[in-house]
Amino acid sequence: MRSVVWLGFAAIFLGVEAHPTHYDIDERYFLTNDLPPFQSYHIHVMFVNGNNDSVKAAMALRQQFVEHFNLTKTTPCTGLLHQGRLCMFDVEVYPDSGSPFVSGQWAVFLRLEDFPICVPWIMQYRQNFDILVHPNSGKELDDHTLWPVWGGTPWPINVEAFST
Repeated sequence: MRSVVWLGFAAIFLGVEAHPTHYDIDERYFLTNDLPPFQSYHIHVMFVNGNNDSVKAAMALRQQFVEHFNLTKTTPCTGLLHQGRLCMFDVEVYPDSGSPFVSGQWAVFLRLEDFPICVPWIMQYRQNFDILVHPNSGKELDDHTLWPVWGGTPWPINVEAFST
């Protein structure tokens, strides 16, 4: 048991993970019960890959989001974090084995100030899609499992993505 805990700490401090953090997080947040601040958020719209109707409807909702928030002439996000602007990630129709997502999804990076504008919109316009909104604190496992907000039905998360 002691070696498992040691390996867990080693993975955290050596930065060995599939969904990497780029937020500097104070070591005390891993060693104490202090909670890290939320730096930003992601919205993920989940859809069934391999189902043409689901993919098509999800892409239509994505386009509606892009147009509503005037993102038609902006470049996609260039990394997971530290974007400094509202931006869209590339669509992940077939996630790889290192992804926390088990099916298709499209995602948006939100600054803190974007949250009260974008989250209510996506919750109202989501149709039958399930929506994951999670913070980015530097503690990816907690961000995706303890602190997210779901619109619709929660989907499984591949928690192994945060430990490899």
